[in-house]
Amino acid sequence: MSDTDKTRVSKQTLGAGDSEDATLIDIDSELTVAMSPQAESVDPTELENDKTVAVGDHTQVSVSSDITEAVSGVVDDSDFFISDDSPDVSATSLDVGSVLKERFYLEKKLGEGGMGAVFLAVDQRKLEAKHKDPYVAIKLITGDFSQDPMAYISLQRETDKSQKLAHPNIITVYDFDRDGDVFFMTMEALKGRTLDQIIKDREHCRDHAGEYIAAIAQGIAYAHKRNILHSDLKPANIFVTDEGVVKVLDFGIARALYGSGDDIGEVVGLTPGYASCEMIAAAPPHTSDDVYAIGIIAYQLYTGEHPFAKKKATIARDEGLRAKRIKGIPNYQWQAINSALAFNRDERCHDAGQFYRKFTGAGRGIRQLSLALFALLLGFAAYVALYEPELGPEIPFEELPVAVQQQFSAHLAEADLALKFNDVNGALFYLDRAYVLHPRNPEVMDKLEELVANMTAAIRAAQVEPAQRVQQVDELLKYESLVQNPTLLNLKKSLSTSPQSP
Repeated sequence: MSDTDKTRVSKQTLGAGDSEDATLIDIDSELTVAMSPQAESVDPTELENDKTVAVGDHTQVSVSSDITEAVSGVVDDSDFFISDDSPDVSATSLDVGSVLKERFYLEKKLGEGGMGAVFLAVDQRKLEAKHKDPYVAIKLITGDFSQDPMAYISLQRETDKSQKLAHPNIITVYDFDRDGDVFFMTMEALKGRTLDQIIKDREHCRDHAGEYIAAIAQGIAYAHKRNILHSDLKPANIFVTDEGVVKVLDFGIARALYGSGDDIGEVVGLTPGYASCEMIAAAPPHTSDDVYAIGIIAYQLYTGEHPFAKKKATIARDEGLRAKRIKGIPNYQWQAINSALAFNRDERCHDAGQFYRKFTGAGRGIRQLSLALFALLLGFAAYVALYEPELGPEIPFEELPVAVQQQFSAHLAEADLALKFNDVNGALFYLDRAYVLHPRNPEVMDKLEELVANMTAAIRAAQVEPAQRVQQVDELLKYESLVQNPTLLNLKKSLSTSPQSP
């Protein structure tokens, strides 16, 4: 394992005070750190080949070999292992054959770090219901840390943050639970490879690098819209299923940009080769920190190499290093990647959404129009807005390209499935994607209207302050399909003028 793949804890916030004996806990299958303040200056290269390194007076760094937390949902046992050369893992108090909550049968241990283990488990409730895929992945706290309340609080926070991110390019986390003194998190089981493995497959990368970069950016953009930073993006934390779907993993050290103020503290980690200069300097978090990591990953996907020879951003900056131009890609893609690699966050894209638009060339066609034509288009759009009400789609569904029709139908089917299981967030997400493909499609609009009615009723009935309700409405108005929804806009107006909660 290279030094760039080792997560470091960069900021101490856990614990009630500033005691030198305060313990930092990071639930990450690749690294566990119990750190005293003296350990913050550790050079990651000192950890190159060691499993356990003593640092300072009380510091112990336990590094497991490359462990993958996403696993297969296929019944063939051989498919659960990511590769034939997967490292052996040490034993824990819980092992294969154990059952959690009289429900989850631990079938295979996929990996283990200093304080946590990941198992492939059979959900016996799904099995009883003859579900076609009864498997889940279970992440649990083990060893001495199983008695530490801070450890399970960290795991619960990871669950909470991940559950807010219902996106196809982010791993789905189901629940946080306990069985006696065992705390665990359940998440979807996946089959495929991590991106660090894929990067070594140069022929495959040449064919798929662009789509992988776009998918990563979309997933992180979704998190950024909800004010959550990943904070430890790297190829080992990105998974590609056998169907080619990109999944961002491990929001264990993700950070909320705007906290509620009642957090007892968060452990902030970083991986030196993917951390921005600002992260290394412990500056306040910003969405552009994730953009820097995306730039590094994008460069590796296209070239197989780290743009700065795996050096930390601060060292590369001080040495005046610059990334070499990637050959064979459009200039607008290179500009997006090159700007993401800027050492100064003011020179990077503000967030992953802006990076995605720049990388995909969104709006390039409009920018290439002459000013006169652009003005004409704006004038026509204004005329339509004033005199032609938006009653339906501008283009009949039958006239859309076949590929767009198929994608639209797939999104609609996913929305229907989500509604069947009362997954409102998932249904809204897929309906919004369908709306983008075919704006004001009657079927989509009908389903959205029903969803909005139910959500509006729930928001009105919630026993919270009007300001909190307004915040909930604002989250809904971020969806393109709802940005001008009159029901939500009227609700926001009424809540904004409400003098007090009911």
